[in-house]
Amino acid sequence: MSGGRLTLAVAAVCGFVLAATPFASARVVDGIVAVVNDEPITFSEFRDSVAESLGIPAGDADLYLREEKDAARVVQGIENLVESVLVRQELKKTGQEISPKEIDRAVESVRTNNNLSEADFRAALEKDGLTLEAYRRRLQWQMERGAIVRAKRFKDVTVTDEEIRTYYRANSERFLVGAEVRMETLLLPFPPGEQDKDQVVRMRIAAQQAAEAVRTGLTLAEAARLYVASIPGASVFSSDFVKTEDLLPEIQKEIRRLQTGETSPLFFTESGGHLVTVLARRGGTLPELAAVKESLAEELVDRRSEKAFGDILADLKKAASIDIRL
Repeated sequence: MSGGRLTLAVAAVCGFVLAATPFASARVVDGIVAVVNDEPITFSEFRDSVAESLGIPAGDADLYLREEKDAARVVQGIENLVESVLVRQELKKTGQEISPKEIDRAVESVRTNNNLSEADFRAALEKDGLTLEAYRRRLQWQMERGAIVRAKRFKDVTVTDEEIRTYYRANSERFLVGAEVRMETLLLPFPPGEQDKDQVVRMRIAAQQAAEAVRTGLTLAEAARLYVASIPGASVFSSDFVKTEDLLPEIQKEIRRLQTGETSPLFFTESGGHLVTVLARRGGTLPELAAVKESLAEELVDRRSEKAFGDILADLKKAASIDIRL
C-alpha cells in the first residue's frame, strides 16, 4: 500500500457524501442520554459516536468526556445522534431504510476503488482512527442522509448545466493548473518517537478543539498559542509561493477546495493535524469546463444537499418528541 491516505468518499455509491457523526447500531443496556420518539439513545452509543468523530478508540472517549469542560460540545454530540435516529426513523416509516447489503456494497466499492487488499484497507482505516465496524456506521449515516434528501428534496439539489458553468466561473481560481499558492498552516504534531497511546488520544482531542476554536473566530496563530500546552510543538508556518502540485497530496486536496482567504477543516497526515489557509494565488492556466464538470456537479449537489438536509431535520424535529438527558 502506498503512503497516501485512503480516499473515503463514496459519492458514486450513495449519491452525495455529507460528513457527520454516525450513530452506533448496537444496543447496550446502560445509561440513557436521550429519548427520540420513545426510542432511547444509550451512553454507550454516545461514547462510540464521540470516539469515531475524534478518531480514537471507544474506550478512550471516556477521557474526552471526563475532561471536556464545555457542556455545549457534549450536548452537540448528543444532538448529532438524535438527528441520526430521526433520519433512520423517517426512512423506516417510508420503507427506504439502508440495508446491510447496501452498506456491504458501499464498503467493497471504496476498497476496490482504492486498489486495496482487505488487510491494507483495515490498516488504512486504522490510520484514520477507525475500525471497520465504525467505518460501516459512518457510511451508513452518509447513505441515510443522501437517501432522505433524494426522497424529500430531490428537485432542490438537482443542478443544470448553466448552474455548473456559473459555479465554475465563480470558483475558477481553485482549478488553475500549474498555479502557485501562498498559504498559512497550523501544524498540530503527533508526539515524537514511539507514540504513547494516551498522548495521541489527548492530541487528537485537543486538535479537534483547536479546529473548532478557529471555526468560531480564532486565527491560526491564536489557536497555536492556546493549545501549545496540550500539543507541544503546535505552531504556524507561512509559506512563500509554491506550486500546488509540489505539496503533499493531502494538502493539495484541501487547497483545491478553498477560495483565497478560506481555511480548511482539520485533516491529518502522518506528522499530525493540519489547518491550512490560502493567502494568495498566482499564475496557472484554467482547464476547460469539461475536464472538471463532473466533480463540480458533485460538489454543487453536496452544497445544496447540506442546506436541504438542514431543512429536513428542522421539520423532523418540529414533529418529534425529543428528551435530552445530561
